[in-house]
Amino acid sequence: MKACRVEIVTFAGGNRSRFTSVGSFCEREDGFTAVYSDEGDEVLLELSGNALTMDRQGGNAIRAHFSEGETGELSIGCPDGSGGIPMITEVCAARRMRDGWRIALRYRLMFAEVQIYRLTIAVNIISEEQ
Repeated sequence: MKACRVEIVTFAGGNRSRFTSVGSFCEREDGFTAVYSDEGDEVLLELSGNALTMDRQGGNAIRAHFSEGETGELSIGCPDGSGGIPMITEVCAARRMRDGWRIALRYRLMFAEVQIYRLTIAVNIISEEQ
């Protein structure tokens, strides 16, 4: 296991947000698994080839699988129940870098009024084996 820094920059509806967290990282032949914390919830980010899965456990549970050109669902769980929002992944492109991974992600949430999200995800290795 290695330590990593996860940085996610999101563009949506004319707004930009930036999130960073430190977590653990395990690289595989075709991708990686990173585990980090967001507002006290554990988040698992898993890349396999050019498919990305994000699974957040806790009070703000969310699960999404992104694979370029595929239609899926953003699953949301909360204390009052759970539901899903139809989603189309337009871009999910990952690149291995010297210090970790970069992922470009663009998807549409299919509400009555479509919402487009563009994300740049950087997972940087900050220390070797722990």
